[in-house]
Amino acid sequence: MSTIQHMTREETKQEVLDEFRDPISLTRWSDSRSMREEFGMGAWDREVFNWPSVIPNCLEHSWDSPSNEVDGGTDWLARGKPGTGKSTLANYLVVRLLEINNEKVVWRGSSSRSEWLPLAPWTTLYLPAGVNMSVRLEPKDPTNDPVDIDVDELAEIVREVRRYSDPRELNQTLDEGSLHVVYPDPRMRGCQEVYEQSPEKQYDTPPKRETLFSEEDPANHWWFAWFLARVEHGPHHWTSLIFDEIGDVCPQSASKDTFGTYQKVELLKDTWVDARKFGLSTFAFAHSETDGHQMIRRKLRWRVQMPETANPTKASDVVGFESIRMKHDMTSRYDVGEALMYTESSFESFEWDDMPSPSSYKLKIAPEVR
Repeated sequence: MSTIQHMTREETKQEVLDEFRDPISLTRWSDSRSMREEFGMGAWDREVFNWPSVIPNCLEHSWDSPSNEVDGGTDWLARGKPGTGKSTLANYLVVRLLEINNEKVVWRGSSSRSEWLPLAPWTTLYLPAGVNMSVRLEPKDPTNDPVDIDVDELAEIVREVRRYSDPRELNQTLDEGSLHVVYPDPRMRGCQEVYEQSPEKQYDTPPKRETLFSEEDPANHWWFAWFLARVEHGPHHWTSLIFDEIGDVCPQSASKDTFGTYQKVELLKDTWVDARKFGLSTFAFAHSETDGHQMIRRKLRWRVQMPETANPTKASDVVGFESIRMKHDMTSRYDVGEALMYTESSFESFEWDDMPSPSSYKLKIAPEVR
């Protein structure tokens, strides 16, 4: 009886794995072109936009931008309620960043979400070395059972699985023109060292601790060290971070707790301007304007308002903005697949096509509970 049950589980596992597209090891031209052809996306054309300083400037990264546009890294905060298209927008953004800049794109991996799955066949997945990870495929239909798979079986979903030992080493191995989904190291190896190597950045140590970073910290605190490592140690090729659900890492409620959350948010804030100078862009996503800490929101120069919620019509609605050009609500009438991008000086709407996941299952990757 146990053999029959085992075979049934294996058959179910394979059936679920077969829902995913086969990983793409090599592409004839580039990953971005392969992605565009898969999803029927046309080539990038800045001429279709009325205001170059809004959408083209945000996505086109250059050290010699046209007049009235900024050089270096860029950023945005895209905000919208669940179901308004943020995940699809994030996947669309990845394709455009790869197409336009041939850059390194890093997606913040989360143990609770896997919105990057539409792009899984082209994805290099990074997991912390020496850490046992549990991998589960969870159905969208809660009446179906989840499916546990081995880490080795991720090779049926993504292009490649790599292991890394610390933030600096990881950054040395990122590939230009590729998407990388990175899951943080719960042991925080190399994080305190990166911080100590930055003599200009010194913050209060959490109570009853001798270091700012510790294995006791929430795993997502690893991202503060990664950001600092990328800015201060490079390599300084164009790089974009897809900061999915920024409030999970930089909440408005951050305090000087036992993990030093407030101090680390302050560290991120102080590193932000240098990030632009060294070609690092950050694209944050949140359910509302107030999800992320205001210290970080003050640094974000572009905003994206998703549909079904009104866009701001006064500057006081947007932390860090001194002016708003929209006088009326537009976005509450938008359909999913359309959004409004705006800066302090201009605004413009844009659209993108759906990029559905090939599977009805979500991928959950997390360190095994010790």
